[in-house]
Order: sequence, then structure tokens, then C-alpha cells
Amino acid sequence: METGMISLMRKLAPDLTTEMTRRALILERISVLQPVGRRQLAAKLNLPEREIRNTALLLKDLGYLELDANGMSLSSKAEEVLENARAFSRVMSGLTETEKRLAERLHVDRVMVVPGDADEDAQVISDVGRVCAVHLRGMLQSGNTLAVTGGRTVAAVAKNIQSQTPLNVMVVPARGGLGRNVELQANTLAEEIAGRLGGHYRLVHLPDYLDAAAMQEMMKMPDVSEAMELLERADVILHGIGTAKDMMRERNMDRSVQARLISEGAAGESFGAYYDLDGRCLMAATGMGVDLARLKPTCKMIAAAAGSSKAEAIISIMRHRPHQLLATDQGAANRILEILNK
Repeated sequence: METGMISLMRKLAPDLTTEMTRRALILERISVLQPVGRRQLAAKLNLPEREIRNTALLLKDLGYLELDANGMSLSSKAEEVLENARAFSRVMSGLTETEKRLAERLHVDRVMVVPGDADEDAQVISDVGRVCAVHLRGMLQSGNTLAVTGGRTVAAVAKNIQSQTPLNVMVVPARGGLGRNVELQANTLAEEIAGRLGGHYRLVHLPDYLDAAAMQEMMKMPDVSEAMELLERADVILHGIGTAKDMMRERNMDRSVQARLISEGAAGESFGAYYDLDGRCLMAATGMGVDLARLKPTCKMIAAAAGSSKAEAIISIMRHRPHQLLATDQGAANRILEILNK
């Protein structure tokens, strides 16, 4: 989207620019929520229902919307303008500039920010998953090995992956996960992602945490040793990010250890390890999982995390290791910039 052209539009036709922005935003939101009613969409966009109704009727007359008892949906004709509408909406809402600033401050190759805050609207996680899925698919090549963690946001990525032609990739869990919700386990998501890509997968049925002696015994099992070898050869890693306190509670960590980590400034968790705001590892992971220090230099890192409450956690992980892509939401993005600008 040419920023010079948009600047000219704002100067010469501010009234038309406002209307175009509204139409583009409504098209983009309907594409995510369809079918959706006017009242629900008005609440999501914080716009008067009257404006939604009037714009919807205009878009219907142009052939871009279909209206029925279930609500509003995009027509097949809308595909002609949807991507440009999304790009226009992002520029006009300031998301493009936010992405640029975040990428520079966090030293991430590319940042994708979706509207909203997952802490206030659970639908936003699905939006983060959608944009991340598109870019993940573009980063994968035939013959690659993809490692994935568990969690809600990675699950949203998995559900949004689309592949028109099968892709010969091997998908493996980046962590053990027995004891967590089955639908959010790395094993479950590795299988789902492989199925959606048309690739293959390997499962590892191990707890998230093992002591050194148990791990040494488990490594004698062919399935486990094969998975560990695949992890070390991973070409792309997709992972979520947790706040340190939430993950400590979820994993029933000993309270004395929790107190120590909190006193040391633990902010984020990923791959079972805990980091402070400067990216310093405060406690390494135990058990079966990817060893970041042993990854090949060309391995691409993709993180997906949403919600303003994840801001410090995201900073801690991004500062620990360079990433090629961060997919997040506006709530987290704004809070990250506030923290970094202090």
C-alpha cells in the first residue's frame, strides 16, 4: 500500500478516506467472523449499528456481501478486493507503522499485528493464528522439518493452516506434554498441522518434565532418540509464549522455586525455560524438548502470542534469541512499546 497515495487521499478527500476505511474494515472483519450479525459486528468494531447497516447495504449493492438470516457473509466477488482492503485497513489503523516499530525495537525480521486485545476478546487469538498460519506456510519448503509447541495460540495457528497442494514436511513436537489438555498438547498440534499441510509427523508420548536420570533412560527408546534428532535438524520452529507466573502455576511448580524465579524477575516462558526482561535464562528446561543451543544456525523461529498481559513475556523471549516472525495483537503491541519507551 503506497503511503504517499494515502497521504494524498487524506489531504484531498478526507471524507472519502474515512468512508473507504470504514468499508475496508467492515469487509476485513466479516471475512474473519462470517456469518455475523450487524449487532455483533457493531460491538466488535465499536461502531454504531446504524453505520454497520448502511455500509453493509452499500457493499451488498456492489456485490461484495451476502445477507441472510444467519447474518452477513462475503460473496465470491469480494475475494477480488479483500487482500487490498486488509492492507488499506491496516495502514489506516496504524497497524503497519506499529509493526515496523516493533520489528526495529525487538530486532525481529517481521512482526504481524492484528486488531484488538486477546485479554478482552478471545476471538483475537483466532485472528493471530490466521495471520501466523499464512506466513508459516510461506516459510516452509518441501523436505523441511517443523517443530511445534503446544498452547492456545499455536492451536489457533493449526486450525487456520491451509494448503492447496500437499507439502512434504515432517512435523514434530518441540516439547513433551502429557498431563496438559489433550487438544493443546504439542503432539496433538503436530499431528493436526501435518495433516493440514499434507506432510508427516512423529509423536513423543512423554511428560513435559523429566529428571536427568529418567531422560537418559528414555533416550534409549528409538522413537524418542529419533524425535530428538529431528528436533536438532529443525528448519522452522513455531512456538507460543507464556507469562512466567501463569506457567509456573499451570505446571504446579514448587512454591520455593516460584518465589526464587519471581524475585529474579522472571517474565516469560517458552520451551519450558524461564527468562527475565533482558532475555536472560533464569531456569533451563528439563525433560524432552528442543535445545535452542543445538539448533542449526539457519533454523527460523516463529512466535505467536496475544494479549496485553503477554507484553513482558514477549519482550523476554524476543531478547533471548532472534526471531524471523512474531505474530501478536494490538493490545500486546501497544503495551510492549510503552515498556520499551520508558
